Amino acid sequence: MDTKNQTGFTLVELLIALAVASILLGVGIPSFSGAVRNSQVSADYSKFTQALYLARSEAVKSNSNVTVCPRQHPEAKQCGSSTLDWKHGLLVFVDEKFASGEAAASIDPEDELIYVHDKQSSKNDIVAIGSIDGSAATASSRTYIRYDNDGTADWASGSFLMCNDDEVKLSRVLNIAPTGDVRPGRASGSKFPRDIFNREACVI
Repeated sequence: MDTKNQTGFTLVELLIALAVASILLGVGIPSFSGAVRNSQVSADYSKFTQALYLARSEAVKSNSNVTVCPRQHPEAKQCGSSTLDWKHGLLVFVDEKFASGEAAASIDPEDELIYVHDKQSSKNDIVAIGSIDGSAATASSRTYIRYDNDGTADWASGSFLMCNDDEVKLSRVLNIAPTGDVRPGRASGSKFPRDIFNREACVI
C-alpha cells in the first residue's frame, strides 16, 4: 500500500507565522486608525471652508446678506442657538430678514437655503469666536456669521476653532480676516494652530 507524504506547517513554523502576523497587526492598525481620523478632520475642515467661501461669494453675487449658522440638530434645517451646535453641521442661506446683533440667526419663510453641511465626521470640538472691533478683548463665542453684499463679515475678525485635546495634530483653525476672507490658522512655534489674534487657538 503506497503512502504519501503530507506537507504543511510544523508547530514551530505556525508559531513563528502567528508571531509575525501579531507584530504586523500591532503596527498597522494604529497607523490605519490615525489615517482615518486625519481624513475625517480634513473632510470636515474642507466642508467648513467651502461653506464660508460659498457664503461670501453668494453675498457679493446676489447683492444680499448671506448667513452661515450651525444646525439645531443633525437633521434640522433651522439654526441652532447654542455655541456648541456647530458640531451638528452647517446651514448657509440668503438672509432677507434679520435683526442686527441678534443672539442667534433664524431661517424665515422668505429666506433661501443654499447649502447644507451634514454633521461632522470627526470628534473635534468646534467653537466660533468673533470680535466686533477686531481685537481679542471683544472676542466672544458666536452662533452665526453673516456676510454683507460687499463680502465683509459682521465680525470685524474672528476664528473657527476645530480642537482635539487628545491629538493636538488633528486641531485646525479657520481665521476670518477683516475683509471677510477665510484663511487657515498656522502653527507658529507652538503645538496648536494660531487664531486670528495670534493666540494658541485651542487653549484659550
